[in-house]
Amino acid sequence: MWYWYDRLEAWLAAALLGGTSLTLLVSSTARAIGQPFAGGAELAQLLFIWTAVLGADITLRRGGQVRIDALAVRLPLTLQRMVTGLCLVLMLGFLVLLVWHGFPLALSNWQRPMGVAGLSYGYITLALPVGAAMMIVSLMRRIVTKGIVTSLMPDDDIVEETL
Repeated sequence: MWYWYDRLEAWLAAALLGGTSLTLLVSSTARAIGQPFAGGAELAQLLFIWTAVLGADITLRRGGQVRIDALAVRLPLTLQRMVTGLCLVLMLGFLVLLVWHGFPLALSNWQRPMGVAGLSYGYITLALPVGAAMMIVSLMRRIVTKGIVTSLMPDDDIVEETL
């Protein structure tokens, strides 16, 4: 089941990114020929926000999130488990708060129109709690499959770079 979920999410993120690019191309081309595409910028914004949220979830699921672990990797395993556990609790707590407060925010913005496109602004604000809920699932999957200490480590196919 997770295989198809992951594939669908990756396909949807790519499709939304393509839609964002296509919307910007059509909008700028139409403006250049004197026939502006009303609502093109708002539609591109909507597609891009959903692309970013899905991309953040995909990155978290693969362990590609930004982390500073120069000190933590030098700690004994027990302390590594405690530090990583604390980080996981803080991350999950923050994501739960985003879900908890994000859905009422999205519902309160449902009647608000988004510029000239006529779409509801609720579609944009809905990306935050939906994305946070997806990240909770992804983080829990990593904890179950990789364990606490290695749950925030990158998958093998991700190359780490120092700044």
